[in-house]
Amino acid sequence: MMARSEIEALIQDLNARLIAGATATETLLAWCDEHGLSQGPISVACRQRHVLAAVPDDVKAALAPLASETVQFRQVQILRGPLPLATAENWFVPQRLAAGMEDVLQTTDLPFGTVIARLRPSRRTLAVQIRPLTADPSEDPSRLSASGHHSQPEVILEHTTVILSETGTALALVTERFFSDLIAVAASKPPLSTSHDGRPQAGSATQSVRLEP
Repeated sequence: MMARSEIEALIQDLNARLIAGATATETLLAWCDEHGLSQGPISVACRQRHVLAAVPDDVKAALAPLASETVQFRQVQILRGPLPLATAENWFVPQRLAAGMEDVLQTTDLPFGTVIARLRPSRRTLAVQIRPLTADPSEDPSRLSASGHHSQPEVILEHTTVILSETGTALALVTERFFSDLIAVAASKPPLSTSHDGRPQAGSATQSVRLEP
C-alpha cells in the first residue's frame, strides 16, 4: 500500500500530463502503457450525441460559434479494453472540422482526439478540479468481475478544456472526469518511471484552479 501523499503525487503527475498533452487520448494511452492498465487502444462508448437547439452560455463563450455554424454534443465514456478511464462531455463545431470528420463522430465510437488527429490539435485547459479520494485505490486495483462488469469508480480529476486546431481555431469545449482506476494499479506497484520534482502536492480537500488567461 502506498502512502496517501504518494497516491496524491500520482494524481498530480497525471493532471500535469493531461494539461501538457496534445489530446487526452494520447495522454491516457501513454499513461496506461506506463502503468500496466489494461490492453489495446483507447476507445469510447457513446451515451448521447445530438445537435443543440440552444447552446449553453459557457459553450458560446468558449467557442464563439457564428450564426452559420451549429454546435453538436457528444457524451462518451472513455475506456481501454473493459477498463473505464473517464467520461467526456464534448461540444464541438462540425463546420470547423475537416471533411468527413463530422460523419465519423456521429456514426462511430472513435475518440474525438483520434478523429481530429489530422488537424494537429492542442488543449487549452480552462479549469481543473482535483478531488480528494475517499478510499485507497491500491487496496483493490481490479474490480472487474468475470463477466466484465465494473463498479462505478471515483472521479479524481475534472478538466474543462478547449480543443484547438493547429491554426488556433477553437474546435470543441470538453468537460472530462477522470476515474481513480487510472491510479489504482499504479498505486499498487512501482511505476516504470516517476518524476514529481517541483510539482505541488494535492491536499486533502477538493482543489479548483482556473487556468484561462
